[in-house]
Amino acid sequence: MISIKFVYKTFDSSFYDTVCDFLIELSKDDHNHINWNWARWEWMVFHPEFDNSLADKIGLWFYNNEMVGMTTYDHYFGEAFYAVKKDYEELEEEILEYAITNFSNENGIGIAVNITDSHTIDLLHRYEFVKVKNTENILENIFDGSRFDYKLPKGIEVRNLDIKNDLYKHHKVLWYGFENDGDLPIDEQTMDKQKRMLSASHLNSYLHVVAVNEDGEYVAYCGCWYNSKTDYAYVEPVCTVPQYRKMGIGKALVLEALKRCYSEGAKKAYVISDDPFYKSMGFVQHSCNRAHYSRYLFSH
Repeated sequence: MISIKFVYKTFDSSFYDTVCDFLIELSKDDHNHINWNWARWEWMVFHPEFDNSLADKIGLWFYNNEMVGMTTYDHYFGEAFYAVKKDYEELEEEILEYAITNFSNENGIGIAVNITDSHTIDLLHRYEFVKVKNTENILENIFDGSRFDYKLPKGIEVRNLDIKNDLYKHHKVLWYGFENDGDLPIDEQTMDKQKRMLSASHLNSYLHVVAVNEDGEYVAYCGCWYNSKTDYAYVEPVCTVPQYRKMGIGKALVLEALKRCYSEGAKKAYVISDDPFYKSMGFVQHSCNRAHYSRYLFSH
């Protein structure tokens, strides 16, 4: 039997789109990984909390110049994701061992895995991983083009996210919308991180919508990600500042963003959540062979 010779490479920015394409192909072939799709990768890499100083630890594996496997940490060490393309399963142990060696912190390492993926779970058990309580739930909305109607309160308008001119407003709605403690930080380092977030390679401002009040302030925001190489959109993030909640604004933004994704060619959308808020808009439990998609954390 001839052994396949794989080539390992460390990640750098020149491989960014290669990873996106790998994750797009992966989600087509294996829905076990829909919770780690290209849009989640993009959201993570450009997120202010992502530790870019560690990025050269991200591992990529190639065969005949085709990327067939990868592993990455999730924002920072202690949690990781790994995957291989179909027919290259012999790489799994090598990649898992790499993740354990390079992405563990003082508390060990967590690996995201679908609860129906018995093959990966068995492998993790062999490496002395155990199941813990942390989970992530995946909801799916299959579009039919007729469920995007909404009403806005008087004085509220929906607009595209203004990437070039409204960096401060975007930062402010995220800060207060996610109820961070303390005063809004506007130091140079913080604003540079916010600017990086809005420089994400495939961010389409038409699909990122904001609710604006009569004073021109952002009071809610919904980010949606869609790539024409796929048939799905990914919702991340959604927030409303506290004083404008329970007015239907957040729901209106999500529906508007989904409608726009539909107009661009998306046939469905995913969100990592179990919140009734999304279920009220037609999101349902995502399943494969009648089994629910969730994310379980295994600790080494």
